[in-house]
Amino acid sequence: MASKSHFLFFLLLSIFCLKSSSWSLLDTERDYSRWVSWNVNNHQKRAMLVAKSTVQTPGADGKLVLDGKLRQAEMNSVRVTVSQDGTGDFKTITEAIYSIPPYNTRRVIIAIKPGVYREKIFIPRTVPFVTFLGDSSEPPTITGNDTASVSGKDGKPLRTYQSATVAVDANYFVAINMKFENCHLNSIAKKVASLTAQKRSNSSLASGFSFKDSTITGSGLIYLGRAWGDYSRVIFSYTFMDKIILPQGWNDWGDQRRDSRVYYGEYKCTGPGANLTGRVAWARVLTDEEARPFIGTYYVEGDTWLISP
Repeated sequence: MASKSHFLFFLLLSIFCLKSSSWSLLDTERDYSRWVSWNVNNHQKRAMLVAKSTVQTPGADGKLVLDGKLRQAEMNSVRVTVSQDGTGDFKTITEAIYSIPPYNTRRVIIAIKPGVYREKIFIPRTVPFVTFLGDSSEPPTITGNDTASVSGKDGKPLRTYQSATVAVDANYFVAINMKFENCHLNSIAKKVASLTAQKRSNSSLASGFSFKDSTITGSGLIYLGRAWGDYSRVIFSYTFMDKIILPQGWNDWGDQRRDSRVYYGEYKCTGPGANLTGRVAWARVLTDEEARPFIGTYYVEGDTWLISP
């Protein structure tokens, strides 16, 4: 699904597939925490809602449970094309998104022709039911180079929350056959730093970071993650880790009470940095069963909204 520098994006990841060489250790923005938590809703609560309002429709496995709103949007779907050579409806992805009316109720499939799209893309909460569809034989690439320290239009640093190359605040977003470039994680830390800082403030939240098929390299010494929240949750699976990873692997950010609350896991990772000798006792080496929820579509309730275009 991924190469060393490209993620074939199935969903999200707005979030994790950006070029950001500056994960700020002191960045404690509340908006960013809410953004991450929103993207991965509480599974139990969501399951109850789905049970009350679902329909059966053909899917990849012969049966798919769809959210009622999505079913209605699918019945009235529309398709537009983005092509940089001018042969489509739009030349940029941003133009296609701007063409969608606020509070849209139809599924809008944006068919994106091959090419490298250097855009900063934002899909607001008022524009749901958007699907990015690339060519499976030659997936288009979306790339950008903002970091937390880059100045925005107001002259102030963007900070982490606004540095995303692709940010999606809307419900029912899907990306198929797309490459989100520069998800290669490269540390440039001069002092000891942390690759992730996930803020999960209570155990009922289903939020977390899950990295799969990734590569971690760089020049500094880093922790895989630090406990920004009391119940921080981060999982790395099938990830190559260079020697820059500190033996301890994880940091409780000076609060030992978090050692029994956080959920930090590694699963079938490789490379010198994946050597588990010296790992903190409260980190987890996940079993197949423990890893399964984080490496498939279950974690984001894919059965309720992942459908073919």
